[in-house]
Amino acid sequence: MGNKHSKPPYEHHHQNHPSKLDEFRSKVEDELARRMMLQREIQMAVNVAKARDTLCIFGTAWGTLVSSVAAARLAGKTIPPVAGVPIVIGGIVLGNIADMAYGNKLARVTKEAEYIMEYERGRFVPAKQAPFSKFYNEEERHWFDESTRVGELYPNALFVEKKK
Repeated sequence: MGNKHSKPPYEHHHQNHPSKLDEFRSKVEDELARRMMLQREIQMAVNVAKARDTLCIFGTAWGTLVSSVAAARLAGKTIPPVAGVPIVIGGIVLGNIADMAYGNKLARVTKEAEYIMEYERGRFVPAKQAPFSKFYNEEERHWFDESTRVGELYPNALFVEKKK
């Protein structure tokens, strides 16, 4: 008992000090999380860069269209009313892309995804054959179980034999 080589009981040792294995496991998990975070940030940066590129290309084309229509109108030429359609629709689409490229759309979408993951997790329930299907509880499965498969909806139901 009083020997300098005696060890404290396992429970006492585990409560006060994490084991080397626990520390190692924690460091490995942190490193994996950092790598996942970096991969996510790279993917997000590439998506923003693609939005900026799209905005550059199509924004220039839209600007040319609007400038041409405006110049023709100032020159007294008649502009067909249908020319307004690509101007309006293009402006809306480019505004949406600009919001992604330079605005806070990414943050808003991320917050919505966070909400869905927390309060609408039932949307993610996979088919029963998936190896991780067992990790969803009955409450989450309720939404999945209550939904109708595509083959049972009109007009598919007219052509597909119903099997259970």
